[in-house]
Amino acid sequence: MCRFLTLAFLVAAGSFAAAQQSPTAPRKGGNPEAAKRTNPVAASPESIAAGKRAYTQFCANCHGPMGKGDGSGAGAGSQPDLTDAAWDYGSSDGEIFAVIHAGTSPDMGAYGERMKETDIWNVVNYVRTLAVKK
Repeated sequence: MCRFLTLAFLVAAGSFAAAQQSPTAPRKGGNPEAAKRTNPVAASPESIAAGKRAYTQFCANCHGPMGKGDGSGAGAGSQPDLTDAAWDYGSSDGEIFAVIHAGTSPDMGAYGERMKETDIWNVVNYVRTLAVKK
């Protein structure tokens, strides 16, 4: 009986989690719905500076101070390089926002309850400045 209840609970929890997933949730390969979301915060010097402060507080430990994926906080080699052109979950502002807001894995947790939406958009604006200049 206990096994049955445990199994029933797990099935119900999985169904609930799937039902709660937003249409703009991060997805490997990108999410067209998240990509439609536009950044309401202009990439001003003030926004970029605020984004850098939030990035330093919440992101640099894993992604590294310059976004190269060389931080010490997550498993070795698991942190993406934010300066290159390879973005596993999409590279639009909306997709980057979705990754920060909802997370992608136990290593990349959700920050939607720890950061205000404006702060996340500021981080998106800051991360854009980390790209390698051609």
